[in-house]
Amino acid sequence: MDDRSIETSDAEPTASRWLAARSQGPFPAGSAFLHAPSFAFQAPGGGENQLIQTGRHLEAMDVAVRLFHPWTDRLDHARLLHLFGMSREGLELAAAAKARRVPVVLSPICWYEPRALWALEPTARRKLTAVGAWAARRALRGLPGWRRELLRVADAVLPNSEEEADQLVRLFGVDRRRIQVVPNGVLPDFGWGSPALFRERVGDFEFVLFVGRIEPRKNPLGVIRAARRLGLPMVVVGEAPPRHEGYERECRREGGDRVVWLESLDHHDPLLISTYAAARVFALCSWFETPGLAALEAALAGAAVVITPRGSTRSYFGDRAIYARPGRDGEIGEALARAWREGPRPGLAAHVASHYLWDRVAKLTAEVYDRVAD
Repeated sequence: MDDRSIETSDAEPTASRWLAARSQGPFPAGSAFLHAPSFAFQAPGGGENQLIQTGRHLEAMDVAVRLFHPWTDRLDHARLLHLFGMSREGLELAAAAKARRVPVVLSPICWYEPRALWALEPTARRKLTAVGAWAARRALRGLPGWRRELLRVADAVLPNSEEEADQLVRLFGVDRRRIQVVPNGVLPDFGWGSPALFRERVGDFEFVLFVGRIEPRKNPLGVIRAARRLGLPMVVVGEAPPRHEGYERECRREGGDRVVWLESLDHHDPLLISTYAAARVFALCSWFETPGLAALEAALAGAAVVITPRGSTRSYFGDRAIYARPGRDGEIGEALARAWREGPRPGLAAHVASHYLWDRVAKLTAEVYDRVAD
């Protein structure tokens, strides 16, 4: 085993084909227009996958969707506008939709964590500024700002958890009557996977798995260091978003020959599904997660899960996961060793299958569409 990057299929990813098909050419009248910030798919992650899977599963329910194309699409033709993630451009688009009496649905996909702000900002001045702004917002929830305005104009706000909903009320004064919690989801494919393809193409060994962006917020470096001290092999699936290439190089140096790196894989790629099935432990010790789509996928695949307690993870996993805080490499190491020794908690995969499949997410989303648009 070494730190080479394993080559995967040259075929165009399924997600890319779907994105291209839903953002060009004719579309059904009265489609729901889905929108993400223009920079989002330059480094796709969980939020972008949430948009794709929500759209695909809405279509399976005969709900027409369109990926908003700013050069050609007119909001007048939309049944509603569904924004994924909060951005200033989303606010401008929402204001234009409201002027045309087009309903706006917002999936904020957000979490405000002061410990993360302090840890991740690069200088003392920026740390103090970021934490001060959070404290001011918490003390004065009527404080003006573009995020508060975006949350105000939305007809329905769809946080991924009750914890996220509580935070939106506490920090921005969002009216609870406009909130509908819609959880994140997972494809059932991850529960049916076999490790055979991974063992054939990569190797036959047990390992700790990390899947996600290679960036400080996700903290793969902390997991790599802890696994290396324990002598546990690792597989990393992901790549650095822009401006974090140096962090990825540091992760690769720390992992050395104990880490196998795979390129980012489409969510329908058989190798990704097989990698989850082959993993003994999955670890996502980020500064926060809401709750981390990769952790849901790994849980459904049957891996033991080690995850951050920060964010909304406890409402998804309860006592079925082992928790380890970022910035505490010893605690992460203890959690990895325990998960490696004990295996997955009883009922974890069944719990995810019962509550967090994408078809349920789409059903809840479609009910919101019917309420605000019809």
